[in-house]
Amino acid sequence: MDFLKTKALRQAIHSRERGLCFYCLRRLTPLVRCLDHVVPLARRGGNSCRNLVSCCLECNSQKGERPAGDFLRWLYREGRLTPAELTARLRALDSLASGKLPPPLPALANPLPRKRRSVTSVHFVNSG
Repeated sequence: MDFLKTKALRQAIHSRERGLCFYCLRRLTPLVRCLDHVVPLARRGGNSCRNLVSCCLECNSQKGERPAGDFLRWLYREGRLTPAELTARLRALDSLASGKLPPPLPALANPLPRKRRSVTSVHFVNSG
């Protein structure tokens, strides 16, 4: 499924991260958040929920075409992640790739058509 296709699907990715940058764990606001391809498009990454994360603009621009694991290790070396945070982020990256972090999918407006009732008789009430 292409999670860049609709606003609702993009929002599902943001919701999965619970308002935090997937990489640096910074609190995100709608003005500084974006979606990032864990495996960049240039390296044949796709738009699936396993390859998209919500992140801050700074991490998105600094990551570039690097693999996500390499970028997380760089954040650690820069002092932006603690050892425990690095370990947790690398585990989250593995969970994401294996499909263990599905986003909350938006409910469909009308997933199944309803059966129409046939009108067999109509009763009018005379109120006068």
